[in-house]
Amino acid sequence: MRAVVAASLAASFLLVAAGCGSSSAATDQLGGDAAQLVPPSALAFVRADTNLDSAQWGTVKDLFGPIQPPKDLDYQRDVKPALGDQLNLAVLGIDKGTPEAIAIVKPDDQAKLSKLASMFGGGSEHYTVEQIGGWSVVADSADAFQAVRSASSGNSLADSTDYKSATSQLGASALATAYATGKGAQALPEKVRALVRVGGSPQWVAARLTAKDEAARIDVRESTATEAQTYKPTLLRDVPSGAILAVSFMNVNEVLARLQSERALRAALSPLVGQLKDISGEGVLSVVPGALLPVVTLEVRPQDPAAAAKALGALSSRIGNALPLHVRREGAKVFLTNATGNPGSTGSLVDDKAFKDALAAADVPEDVTWLAYADIPRLAPLIQALSALQGKGQQTPSPKLDKLGTLVAYGARAGSTSRLVVRLTHA
Repeated sequence: MRAVVAASLAASFLLVAAGCGSSSAATDQLGGDAAQLVPPSALAFVRADTNLDSAQWGTVKDLFGPIQPPKDLDYQRDVKPALGDQLNLAVLGIDKGTPEAIAIVKPDDQAKLSKLASMFGGGSEHYTVEQIGGWSVVADSADAFQAVRSASSGNSLADSTDYKSATSQLGASALATAYATGKGAQALPEKVRALVRVGGSPQWVAARLTAKDEAARIDVRESTATEAQTYKPTLLRDVPSGAILAVSFMNVNEVLARLQSERALRAALSPLVGQLKDISGEGVLSVVPGALLPVVTLEVRPQDPAAAAKALGALSSRIGNALPLHVRREGAKVFLTNATGNPGSTGSLVDDKAFKDALAAADVPEDVTWLAYADIPRLAPLIQALSALQGKGQQTPSPKLDKLGTLVAYGARAGSTSRLVVRLTHA
């Protein structure tokens, strides 16, 4: 069952971690009435449409590859009849680092579900199936079954204020959805807990996966008291037309300060990170194809241009011969780049039709907390070259990017809720 949980999480979000269209058996309100069988204290709840032959799942599989069932099972013969049209998974708690997970389904073949459940487990884990509230519940303990019965006849996750808030913000209709409480992070490894704290220690996180127009989209919402600053990414206008990568950000120094405040993360940070502690204000990192080498430029508009220029100069020295970088200033703006000179007027990325269409399809708002754009087919040779360089002559698998098209990702905020959206198109 642990393997089923891991495989289902990966299949649900192709981890990841989550809007526009779905199959006929798409999720409804983060799992619909199955949430009425989940105890309100559950740490996480995942729901996935199991009709993997739908056009929408086909788009996801085209992008990320086929979803393989565990233990060499045949999905259509062994797994789909056992699960029915939807798979609901809940994590009731974590004991000594191991999740206590249950599955809630409506199988087409009850015998195949019982057989599938019996194949998992080991040691003290013995998964069986019981009928509760019109559903087939798979669990490995009497306590878990009793918790489901209590939820079905009393208070359940569906009654939770946080769950209702997440449901209302994400909406219905998705290939897969997931919900997790902030308290579940306390059972995660220390480094992951530290990252959660850096991200604002959300009270809850919810996500959904959708697919439409040969694109997959993950939409994540989280409730956090941390007020992430929003801004209009005006420096994107300085990125030349035809750029294959552009990442807009604000106040990178504040993010780095939060990372460095966490002991579990501090040692993992590159020494180069320390050179960015004076980089405040808006910034943008871009990559533009060049004759021999791509032109990489980091542009910032900091509160103290002199301090930023000094910091970027130190960063350039630390990088050394890996990439011939130099610093230049233009009024309030500071550039770190390997460009041999000022390219002058070559047009702007924000006027490129492909860029504008990609941002419009991803519903990017005017104000964001960060924004990233990548033309993956044109960026792929650089990524593969860097991958080979990191291998230092050893046999290392190159990223498979041939099926990927345009990537748009951004963060936004509405009140006490933060939003993360990733949209990836097929090439």
